[in-house]
Amino acid sequence: MNPRLPAEWEIQDGVLLAWPHEGTDWAEILDEVRPVFAEIIRQITRFERVLLTAPHTASAAEYLTSAGVDLKKVTICEMPNNDTWARDFGPITVIFNDKPVLLDFGFNGWGLKFPANHDNQISKRLKEQGVLKPNLNTIGLVFEGGSIESDGLGTILTTAECLLSPNRNPQLSRSEIEQAL
Repeated sequence: MNPRLPAEWEIQDGVLLAWPHEGTDWAEILDEVRPVFAEIIRQITRFERVLLTAPHTASAAEYLTSAGVDLKKVTICEMPNNDTWARDFGPITVIFNDKPVLLDFGFNGWGLKFPANHDNQISKRLKEQGVLKPNLNTIGLVFEGGSIESDGLGTILTTAECLLSPNRNPQLSRSEIEQAL
């Protein structure tokens, strides 16, 4: 049986987010952005869990508590991150033999435009900390998780600009990438 990439609208266990901090591109507007992230987290936790990475868990927890977030539905994992776009660097869930399997694709900061050394390690670190329960398989493709969509029935939509970029997968042809997907 082939793995199946679930559709965006299917039931999920939770959402992975990364807390904005001084080392991200939000540095100059943290006072404006943190309330927005807190509200996003507050709204998500009305329906499901949030897994949050942050370089300093205590300060993130303190901020979220003061913003009215129910921390019983938030798991905060202390680890460095370069940026906050967790959908691009986090694991992708596929269903294989009716069980979730996590895929850890390479992430290189949108084609080497930005540092991604910490972001590219987050999936592995979450697995090492025991936070991610399904198997984590490393895949030899570089791309952003936000660049791929599925209807859950086997159709995958992505962009050639992302996957065929010479700064992402120069060693692979289009047909090799399509086969891998």
